[in-house]
Amino acid sequence: MSLVKELIVDAYGCEANLSDIKLLEKTCREAVTSVGATVAEVSYHLFQPHGITLSLILKESHCVMSTWPEHKLAIVNFFLCNDSMDAHDCWNVLEKVLRPSQVRFHTVEHRISAALKAA
Repeated sequence: MSLVKELIVDAYGCEANLSDIKLLEKTCREAVTSVGATVAEVSYHLFQPHGITLSLILKESHCVMSTWPEHKLAIVNFFLCNDSMDAHDCWNVLEKVLRPSQVRFHTVEHRISAALKAA
């Protein structure tokens, strides 16, 4: 059995343009490649009148960002299945561009095995 961690970041009061898909994709790519992850595919949806859901499928799992520009809110999910990669390091790259005034972190642990053992 192995344990993988998922980091979810709620970024409030973001000063970046949360509707700028080129900026957000570039920065998310930089964030995940900074820890050695490999981007396999990118997909996004632009909402009207504003907002984005951006998904980077990684060889190591994924990075997903959803934005609410009207609330200056971005929620980012980093899921890296390589123990040597730290999702907090990815966040450190992204945070410099988003420039949030407040951040809330959520960590979810997933046990990878054929069955869940009783505690």
